Amino acid sequence: MREATKESPADRGEVILRGRCQVCGVEGEVVTLPASDPPNQLCQRCAIEYLQAGEDEDEAPRP
Repeated sequence: MREATKESPADRGEVILRGRCQVCGVEGEVVTLPASDPPNQLCQRCAIEYLQAGEDEDEAPRP
């Protein structure tokens, strides 16, 4: 049996489905994170912005 080299999006908890973005309301393909708290269904644009916002918080200087 061949061993997987990478986790699938479903294994990571990310699934791409058709639906409505919970941030901007656009309909179409959304990245869904079923195990996360809302907003957990984001369009590609909002997912990128949401990810960048989280990275900025991690890089913020701490007093």
